[in-house]
Amino acid sequence: MKIVAADIYDCNMHPYGVRFNPVILRLTTDEGVDGVGELALAYGTGSAAGVGMLKQMVKRFVLGADPGRIEAMWHTLFRRTFWGQGGGPVVYGGISAIDEALWDIKGKALGVPAYELLGGKVNDTIRLYANGWSNLRDERGRMRNVTPEEYVESAQKVVADGYDALKFDPFYITPQGINRSPERLVDKELADLSVARLAALRKALGPDIDLLIEVHGNLGTMTAIEIGRRMAEYRPYFYEEPVDAMNVEAMLKVSRNVPIPIAAGERLYTRYGFREYIEKQVVDILQPDLGLAGGLSEVKKIAAYAETYNMHIQPHHCAGPISTAASIQLDACITNLAIQEWRPYAEQRVYDLVEEAYDTQAVNGRLQVPDKPGLGVTLNEEVIASYPHLHIE
Repeated sequence: MKIVAADIYDCNMHPYGVRFNPVILRLTTDEGVDGVGELALAYGTGSAAGVGMLKQMVKRFVLGADPGRIEAMWHTLFRRTFWGQGGGPVVYGGISAIDEALWDIKGKALGVPAYELLGGKVNDTIRLYANGWSNLRDERGRMRNVTPEEYVESAQKVVADGYDALKFDPFYITPQGINRSPERLVDKELADLSVARLAALRKALGPDIDLLIEVHGNLGTMTAIEIGRRMAEYRPYFYEEPVDAMNVEAMLKVSRNVPIPIAAGERLYTRYGFREYIEKQVVDILQPDLGLAGGLSEVKKIAAYAETYNMHIQPHHCAGPISTAASIQLDACITNLAIQEWRPYAEQRVYDLVEEAYDTQAVNGRLQVPDKPGLGVTLNEEVIASYPHLHIE
């Protein structure tokens, strides 16, 4: 079997009023088996670069290759692209999408889920936490949640949907209702409001609902420590990226001075990017993104490496439904899984990219691990055809 064609879909949803841009790869073999993967630069800036990177990688290294030699392909892309040995989200995102597509092909060819080829199932059911509920807008374009009371009202709806773990960024929305990243040194008004939002949620939801704090690396070290200490009494499940992940010593300083589990990894890539975090035990929970950190092959290695230091894994996920499916394959076969990030409140257009989005299949905040071959999802041909794409053969 060899790869004879590829399609790269640039699913830019901005014209439809959705600030999201998944990049999807489909690889086709000469035996008619195909596989899909996703480069997870759907948010922020970089999706166009991801499309270009995939185009070059496919032309130079993937066409004509044996899809079963997954480890060899990963090594080739890491070593022969030059930028793989020290790259970033664009090059590693490309490697990730290709790796996912190869596992999808291999699983389909053998008639088994990818997790069976990665050691077999460890977890039958995956616990999920809901994200994306706190920064939604109303019909007038206003942020739905500004006051602590509004956060509580929205969170109660999430709990009513069955979730017992919720993540939100308490700093992202100003007292004036503007959605923007805070400064490194947060002023007293926003600092007090951020703590009040968490306090109100804990009081209203009680002790049995886990509250996860997201910071997106925006705070300075002093502010992260000060506010983290204030938040500790409300027992957050974790404090995610309180400072820039690139500054390992700053993250370690926060970890040592805030009595909350620290999580990070959204902007770390491959085992080499996670090495110092693991060996210095900088955080408690690592959050590699399957569509950016190197795909299933690499994140399985990161998880095993982390396990030698008794660290947990919570796969980061903020992309389309193929990234969701890949994350579930990993979750099923690792022993140090903590919880899985979930986006149940995205626009329907995102879920419609595939025929059977797992994102909408959670029951009581849990997902029963599926047993479909490969990654377990297929593209929705009618929907995917509406987006620009490159065909390469």
